Amino acid sequence: MLLTAGAGCITDADSSSPEYEIAWVGTPPAESKAIEMKIGQEVKPYSGAKYSNVTLSASGDNGGERVRIHVIAVSVSSRYPDLYDFTYRDEELILVGYLLEAIPETVRSEAIGIAMQNENIALSFAAGTNTYSTPSVKRILPETAEKFYEPKTLLSVTWKDSSLSALVDMDTGQVVEVWTGN
Repeated sequence: MLLTAGAGCITDADSSSPEYEIAWVGTPPAESKAIEMKIGQEVKPYSGAKYSNVTLSASGDNGGERVRIHVIAVSVSSRYPDLYDFTYRDEELILVGYLLEAIPETVRSEAIGIAMQNENIALSFAAGTNTYSTPSVKRILPETAEKFYEPKTLLSVTWKDSSLSALVDMDTGQVVEVWTGN
């Protein structure tokens, strides 16, 4: 549902280095050091978590044209990775999509609990129109969340088999949006 971010340009370089190892799969592009620095600025784990390693792979034209950068970021606090997709061209890194599931298990459980307390979600399950299965929990970046609520990190709790989803604000402990239907 909310898995793809709006495009955002990333052009400023920062001298701070990430707290994790970066490794390339396959042959890195010629601009790999510049890309690594920009990726290090943009690939951030969920608050309170840390990435243990980040794996990059490149596809596309490496002769000065646009290069697609695929990122897999792993955290020891979650069994799921964060996935990011960027394009890189003319020293500009643009986020084109993401799927962020590297959320600590305690936070994941809390988000599911908050979603289940929402009246619309609870009524959907109580009416028997939906079957309970373990939902997916994904982090939604501020630039995407702004389209539905405000520009802050939110969590999406989704029961795929029942087409039921809740957008959760963990700071307030509230569901800010619910989607139902097929």
